[in-house]
Amino acid sequence: MRLEYALSHIDPEMSQACAPPSEYWKLPSLFTTSADAMIRSTIACSFAVIYLYGCGGEFPTDSAKIQAAEQAYDQVLLVKSLNEIQAWHIENDTGVANILGTGMSPSSIAAQFANSNCTLTEELTALWSWHDGGISSVPFVWYHDFLPLQEALSEYRWLQLNPLVRWDPRYIPIFAFEGEWFAAYCGEDANKAGPIVHYFLEDEPRIAYVNLTVFLASMAEGLRSGGIHWQDGAMKDDIGKMHLIHQKRNPGYAFPYYVPDGP
Repeated sequence: MRLEYALSHIDPEMSQACAPPSEYWKLPSLFTTSADAMIRSTIACSFAVIYLYGCGGEFPTDSAKIQAAEQAYDQVLLVKSLNEIQAWHIENDTGVANILGTGMSPSSIAAQFANSNCTLTEELTALWSWHDGGISSVPFVWYHDFLPLQEALSEYRWLQLNPLVRWDPRYIPIFAFEGEWFAAYCGEDANKAGPIVHYFLEDEPRIAYVNLTVFLASMAEGLRSGGIHWQDGAMKDDIGKMHLIHQKRNPGYAFPYYVPDGP
């Protein structure tokens, strides 16, 4: 279900630039089961074809966006947004709040980062100090899982080594779902915070949110306003509302999903 949901939000104009011939779209029909393992197989085959025809590239990052991310960092708002998202999951009995790992100490987080090429920012420390993520059948935000730190670093290393992905090592994945990531900037010049990139293997990478603080505040507002709601045992969205929230909080940044015209 989450795979269909994700694909429905791809911007057709952007994805067409990366799309291989029509035979690619016939691949999913070879797999009729809804089991996660088979879905992963389908996606793996799709990624191989996408790579052969070329998609993605270096993430578009500039000094102005890095500076904006630093200036917009607000630890109080970040934690408040995380607590609000958690409270929404508790209120709707999604089960997500029960699987979140215990927050890590700043020294433990720093030790985990010591062997990586990724600079630990204050924002990332605040995130994993709050809770150490968790993977569930229900996503943490929208349709993305909140990666535990060890898994985020493992995926960070894997993405750099994977020939199917041209990953920018200045970004660490934070929220993920089957070949789609929201990742935070962690380049050498990072300090307090960094911009958030959205990267989907059928689309181009885009700097989509000012920083992690603003990303989480946008998600919390989406839950609060009904942009994302709980219905029939799943998270549903109003893409128009989410687009407006994004534009209000991230003016000048690309919204990562396709927004249909009109009713």
